[in-house]
Amino acid sequence: MGDEFTRVRSQAFWLAVIALALAAIIGGFVSGNATAPPLLHPHARPRVAASVHAVLGDPSDAAVHDIFSEDDVVIDRAQRATTRWLAPQLTVVVGLCGNSPSSEAPFMQAGIPVVFDVDPSAAQAADVAQLARQAGDAVLVHLGSAPTQTQLAQLRKRFPGFIGVAARTSDGFVQSLDGTGLLFFDERGDADAADFTAAGIPIVQRDETVDDRTARSYVRFMLARAVQRSQREGRSVVLMRPRASSLEALKALIATRSVQFVPLTQP
Repeated sequence: MGDEFTRVRSQAFWLAVIALALAAIIGGFVSGNATAPPLLHPHARPRVAASVHAVLGDPSDAAVHDIFSEDDVVIDRAQRATTRWLAPQLTVVVGLCGNSPSSEAPFMQAGIPVVFDVDPSAAQAADVAQLARQAGDAVLVHLGSAPTQTQLAQLRKRFPGFIGVAARTSDGFVQSLDGTGLLFFDERGDADAADFTAAGIPIVQRDETVDDRTARSYVRFMLARAVQRSQREGRSVVLMRPRASSLEALKALIATRSVQFVPLTQP
């Protein structure tokens, strides 16, 4: 009984959070409509009211629980904001990958550059990484801690051509990656980039996670929000899971919005 009460209370809390967030976006849209830039596509703006109804009324909607689910959904980058409108740019990182080529390979066929964040402990990690490279997509190797040079050499042998490592902590990675030519992807998005920059190590940080809930309408809303944010702050780096609902939402965005999808290594 107690577990059921906790589950219901948790679900009610998150649905309320979504409703408030969407309501805030509606308010922002209404107040800022007069100064909005020309639409890049006839149906470029998200149907916010429909998203509210769909998310709150979708019986298949549920919270996702994994290593990313406790992270802030959106990382504040207010210092990047500009007063002029920019062409929207997104970089898409899919992770963690390596457990199911049948679920992850379709992202390689989306027609855009995708970065695959591969868990080396996953059963089919090497196969997924190879498929991604053959498709021309970039591969990151997810690590729990800073690797030794011996470990990096082993990873290079197992995942030839991977461009960098991804982690949820930055501790020790400056020393590990110095001089390797590998970049660092900050999965949490809140690491101090100064030490990496000072050492000449490329660092890319997550800006948003778009699928903490399973409803396709929620993912579509969050992707649309990332696009809108990019128009003020420049490129937005979005993380999504290798889920069917996330892929469907991504395909819908590709089909309906004028967005430039850029590789992880492109500034």
